[in-house]
Formats: sequence, C-alpha cells, structure tokens
Amino acid sequence: MATIKCPHCLGEFEWTAEMGLGRVECPKCSRTMELVRRKTKKSGTEAQARTTTAWGTEGFRSETERAEYGEIKKGDVFGGFRIEEMIGAGAMAVVYKATQLSLDRIVALKILPKEFANRESFVRQFDSETDLLASLNHPNIVTIIDRGRQGDTYFFAMEYVEGTTLGDMLAGGELEEEFLLQVMEQCTEALGYAHSKGIIHRDIKPANIMLNDQGLVKVADFGVAGLLAEARADTSGKKRVMGTRGYMAPEQETHVNKADERSDIFSLGAVMYRALTDVVPDQLPPQPPSAVDPHVDPRLDRVVLKCLEATAARRYQNARELLEALRAYHKEITRAHEVCPQCKKENPVTQRTCLHCGADLSSLFDACPKCGAENRIDVDICTSCGTSISRLRQQVSVRIGKAEERARELLVRHRYDEAVAELEQVLQVKGKVFERARGKAQRLIATYRERRTAYFKDRVQEARRLAEDGKLEESLETLQTIPVDVVDARSMSVMVLEIKSRKAEAEQKVARATQLLQQRDFVDAEKLLDEAGKVWVACPGLEESRRQLKGARETEGMIEYELVQVKKHLEDGQLAEARRAIQFAMTTMPDNPQVKELLLEIDRKERAALLKNAIAAGNKAFDGGRFAEAARQWTAACRLLPEGDERHNKLLENIEAAKRKALAGEVVRLEEAQVVRLGEVTKGAGRKLVLVLFAVVAAIAVLGVFVLSLALSI
Repeated sequence: MATIKCPHCLGEFEWTAEMGLGRVECPKCSRTMELVRRKTKKSGTEAQARTTTAWGTEGFRSETERAEYGEIKKGDVFGGFRIEEMIGAGAMAVVYKATQLSLDRIVALKILPKEFANRESFVRQFDSETDLLASLNHPNIVTIIDRGRQGDTYFFAMEYVEGTTLGDMLAGGELEEEFLLQVMEQCTEALGYAHSKGIIHRDIKPANIMLNDQGLVKVADFGVAGLLAEARADTSGKKRVMGTRGYMAPEQETHVNKADERSDIFSLGAVMYRALTDVVPDQLPPQPPSAVDPHVDPRLDRVVLKCLEATAARRYQNARELLEALRAYHKEITRAHEVCPQCKKENPVTQRTCLHCGADLSSLFDACPKCGAENRIDVDICTSCGTSISRLRQQVSVRIGKAEERARELLVRHRYDEAVAELEQVLQVKGKVFERARGKAQRLIATYRERRTAYFKDRVQEARRLAEDGKLEESLETLQTIPVDVVDARSMSVMVLEIKSRKAEAEQKVARATQLLQQRDFVDAEKLLDEAGKVWVACPGLEESRRQLKGARETEGMIEYELVQVKKHLEDGQLAEARRAIQFAMTTMPDNPQVKELLLEIDRKERAALLKNAIAAGNKAFDGGRFAEAARQWTAACRLLPEGDERHNKLLENIEAAKRKALAGEVVRLEEAQVVRLGEVTKGAGRKLVLVLFAVVAAIAVLGVFVLSLALSI
C-alpha cells in the first residue's frame, strides 16, 4: 500500500497494487491523474501520480496554458464544430469532443496552441502535409476528417473513437498474449500503410493506440509529431525532438528528421516490451522480456529485441518484415495445439481423443465467446456459428480491460460494490483463453471485499471520533453510509440511539441557557452553552445563543461604562448630564439594581436642588417685598419636603407671614387707588363745567352775529 498525492489538489489517498495504474480520479477533487510506475531502491517499484497528458479530463493546469489555446468552452462553435467537452490536454494540443454541424456527427477536435500561427514553417507546411495526412484511409488509423484555421488557431478534426487505449489496458495488468499479438499485428498493418504513403508516425506509444468497443485497433496522431517538430525549429536551425521518452528510437532523440519507418518499428517494439514486462526499456539492448517476466514465451524475445536494436540497420527494415515475423510466431504457437501433446502426432480439429495414443485432447478446446460451441483453440472460425473467434476474443479483451479500469476508478472513490459488480462481469466471460482474466478478477473481488470491510470499519471508528468531537450530524451521516452487513446491527442501533440522546441533551441545555439569558444570568448561561457545544457543536440555536450572550455582555460593558460616567457627573453636580447619560441604561436594563439606585440618587439630588432654589427664590422675593411670590416659592418648596421635616413647619410659618404681609400691602394699595380715583372724578367734573360755560358763550356769540347781520340787512 502506498500514499498517492493528487497533483491538482495535493490531497492524499491510499493506493495498492491491485488498483493498477493508468487514469484514476482523485476522490477529493474528482480531477483525473495518471498513475505511473516509478522505480525505487527500497521497494523496487511503486506508483506515482502525475497529471494526464493525453486523453485525460483534467483540463488546463494554468492560466498560461488556457491563454495558449484561447477561451474555448462548452457550446462554442469553432470552425464549424460545436464544442461538447474536453477529453484531453497535452503539451502540444488540447482535444475536445465536438459535433460537426454540417453532418451532425461526433468528432475529436484537436486544437493547437496559438504560437504555431506565428511560425512560418508551420503555416507553410500545414496545408500541404495535412492534405497527405487526411488522405490516409485505413481501418486501423484514426481518420483526419478536416483541418483548418480559425483566427490565429489551427485545428484538426478527427474520427472520434469510443473505447479505451492500450495504455489504460496495460495499467490494469498483463494482457493475454493472443490479444496482444492481434493488437500488434493491426498496429503493424497501420504502420505499413502509412509508410507506403511516405508518412512516419514518430510518436508510437500505448496512449496513441486506441481500441474501439469492437476491439478494432485505431492508431492516432499519424505524422502530427513531425509536423509540430518542424514548426518548433529554433533560430539555430536545430530541430526540436518530438516524441515520448522510452519509446523514441536513438536516432530520433538526436534529430527529428533522422526518423524513418524503422524508428516507428523501434517504438512499436518498446510498446510490446512494455506490454510484456510492465516496464519501458531503459537501456539498449534491454534484457529479454522472458528474463524480466518468466511468463513471457522466450520465442517472442527475438521479435521484440530485433525491433529494439540500437542501430536502425539491424532492425526490421519495414513494417512488412515485422508483420511476417509476428504472424510466423503466431502460427508457431497455434501449431503446437494441432498435435497431441504426448505423441506429437496430428489429429482432426474436432477430435477430443488422440487417434494415435488415446490421450485426452479436451484441454485443446475452448468455447466460442458468442454461441458457446466447443472449438479447437487454434481455430479462428467457429464451426457452429461461423463467427471469427479471434475477433470476438479481441472484443472481449477490450471489455475486460474497460471493466477493470472502471473497477479501479470506483475503488479509489470507495464504491466497492459497484467495483465488484464490474469485475463480476469478467467472471461471466466464458472460455479457457480468459481463465487467467477470470482468476485475476476473482482475486481482485476478494481483495476489494476485504478492503470494503476494512474501509467501512474505519468509517465506524470515524463516526465514533466525530461523535466524540461533537459532530453528531456528520457522525450520523457517516453511519448511514455503512452497509448493515459490515457491522453488528445491534451495536449500530445503540450508537445511533446514543447520538440522538446526546443531540436531545444538547438541545435542552441550549433551551435552558436561552432562559437564563433572558434572566441576565450570564455565568450559568455560558456554562450551559459550553457544555452543549462539547456535546454537539452544531446544535440548533447554539450559535444564536452565543451571539446573544456576547451581545448582552457587550451591552453590559457599555452600561457599566455609562454608569461610571453617571457617578462622575453626580460627583461634579452635573445633574442634567447625569440624567442624559443614564438614558441608555434605563432603556436597555431598567430592572438593573444599580440603574435604579442611581436613578433614585439623581431624583434625590434634583429634588434637593429644586428645594434649595425654591427657598432661595422665596427669600429673595420676601426681601424684595414680593410677598405673594415669596409665598408661592415657599409653597413649592414645601411640596418637595416630606411631612415631619422641621423645615417644613418653618416654611409654613414663613408662608403665613408672607401672606399676611401680602394682604396688608393689598389693602394699602386699594386705599391709594380709591384716592386716585376720587381725584380723577373731581378733575372730570371741573372739565365738564368749563365746557358748558364755553358752549353758552359760543351760543351767545353766534346769536349776536345773527342779530347784527339782521340789523344790517334792514
């Protein structure tokens, strides 16, 4: 078991050899990584995670990469193709699943970085060389449907292959030799066809060897590596090396133009070596595959090692020679099944008992994957249904590889039952050819079930830890994910009841604390809230009560500060300021004893001040002869004194005296007023007599004037 760190989110998860290698989804961030084998001095080999570089789903790893390809998102129309989703992101291109709008079909759209639009060598060769690439028409080659340019971005539209890659299948473990030979023969046929057109692949590797759901091999990216290498020539004229380390021929590593068809043969030999030994050759000449893995047929060593010769002249000189060697080996191993294992004499293909020695030949027969009829293992066409058995076996091998891949992905996400269900499909495959695959699936199922039990038992412990930490809801959710067949149902019920009881206890404590807050018993309320938080950190109302407690204490602190200010104002005799300062406390905490006491003190001092002012005003008014005003002020002062106060009686006496003096003063003022009024009356009578006399004199004068005028007229 090893710990794998996701290169995207840096989260860690456990990996075992049974999980295999290849594309794996991180259980934390759900992004895709590629598990590769790394040699170590201590443990030999172990798994190491890296971001996928071909046919992955992780997307761009940085904003710089995104800028290199432009802002392309789902639904965009690019060069007549509608983007559906990203299916790969590598160092030299990004691949999208897209719909060709003109024909309404799914394609793989390879988008190249914008930098190529600025390279004259690439622009010059793009149309001429891609015409040649698009002319490739072979059942084992991914067809280029279209190519073009939109703005400053070039693209290829290729046939979309629904299936898997040889790289993914190798990550799941060893392949059946029969299946591997069929894949290599199809790859060699594809290479031979492309070479006849003058096209060198330059990047043969497991990731570029695809298999559709029918088991048909499809080699991808023919000639693209060379085209991109030409475009990335530096200013010195030296060509950039394009290819994949471990699979490139020695001459290709020094200069891309030195690659020829023998370079592709070297790469195919490296792929076979990787498939047979689970490692890539790291030296030339490498160890024979049978020396690395005893299960490899030594007769296959010579084919692989000849492909991997360091000198190109010593390799197979063309794909036809390699294909003949593969077919000769295939014929050799199948011919071994045409004779009796004991007497080595030939028998008819339908014979189950040797006609010569009577040996049992039933081990040489196998069931047809389609109809189940028994046929000799070396027979290609089923004698019952007429189907090509080798093609059916190839399709079944692809399905087995995909089932194992899905099982590994499900295992990483701890979906054990679904992973086992995938492997159980492998157990349903019939035929002796797939006996090893069934045995492997059976072992993996046992391992997965053990891991399932261990994982869910750890989940039970995790639920206990969560409950101890007060995370009761998370603990219950964890328990609900645990299958009933993993732990005892009774103990599970006890745990659930205990958690529910703790939840009820926490809710009661919060409710009681809320009541204490209303009673302003902050100490006991805080104690209850702390206890509830330890029992259940997410108890409903807990955080709200804590906020209320915090707010109440902050308010209390403000009030304490204001009360200090009130006391200071009282000491300084600033009663108005003290009254204003205590208003907030009166509104917020009217029942606070200290507030009530200070209010009484303010009231008392205000009464004392009013009393003092009233007495002083009365004395001043009395001294000024304003006896009524003095009586009024002293009366107001009396109201401010409690009965029985000696000052109260004295004030009453003063009030009576002031009233008497005020009454005496009123009598004098009335007499004086009468005298004044009499004088005024006398003066008025004299004025009237004068007026009468004046009127009489005036009348006599008028009469005299009249008499005179009359006399004159006579």
